[in-house]
Amino acid sequence: MDGPGVTADINAVIIGMVGMFFLTIVIIVFVVIYQRKLIAQERKHKKAEEEHQLELLQATLESQENERDRIGRELHDGVGVLLTTARMYLRHNIEEEAEQNNGINKQVDAMLGETIESVRRVSADLRPVVLETLGLAEAIGELVRHIGKASSVDIQFEHSYDYPLSQKHELSVYRVVQELLTNGLRHAEASAINMDLNAQPHLFSLTYSDNGKGISSSDIVKKGLGLKNMESRVNALKGKLKITNPEEGGVMIHIQIDRQ
Repeated sequence: MDGPGVTADINAVIIGMVGMFFLTIVIIVFVVIYQRKLIAQERKHKKAEEEHQLELLQATLESQENERDRIGRELHDGVGVLLTTARMYLRHNIEEEAEQNNGINKQVDAMLGETIESVRRVSADLRPVVLETLGLAEAIGELVRHIGKASSVDIQFEHSYDYPLSQKHELSVYRVVQELLTNGLRHAEASAINMDLNAQPHLFSLTYSDNGKGISSSDIVKKGLGLKNMESRVNALKGKLKITNPEEGGVMIHIQIDRQ
């Protein structure tokens, strides 16, 4: 008589254990799905935040470029024209003035000439027309030639640019190159600079190296204004910037942009 009762109790225990097992499985599956959903939401939120920050950065850089362009045009079309006109009047005056005043007039004429040239250089830096007309490689080549004439630094620039970037991206890269050369000349005190630009259908890269003082690890962590400007522009292009200090001295900066 006890046999059927014991069997029923055992069956009940087994059924209860199986039920608990399935319930545990269901709870585990629910927890895993819930955690994955939370992680997915967190990633989505993080990606949205990164995209928002990128949009803000791009908007800031675009605003800066618009202001540069406006000031460059004003210098070229406004101040430059006024100085050139003043110089024309002065030269006309030189021809009519007495001989004793010619020396002073000529000095003023020379000063005006230097001022006009300075305005043109500033205007060209703020609004690089050569970039718009000839493209990135030629614009960098012109910049290198200009710096080579004005300094004793040996600058070598090689490029393979059969797959140009968009005009907007070219301007950002050009600004980065300006910053690189400025850092190399003013801060690193380099006497030799090498740059290599390479554009492929799916990848753009720019490698800069010099024989200057290099960039210390603390400087890289602190990120001075020059490094911040470069990093901001590269980030806005969804690119990567890597800084290394070769054993032989100097610095090497590699920029890579994946082209979608």
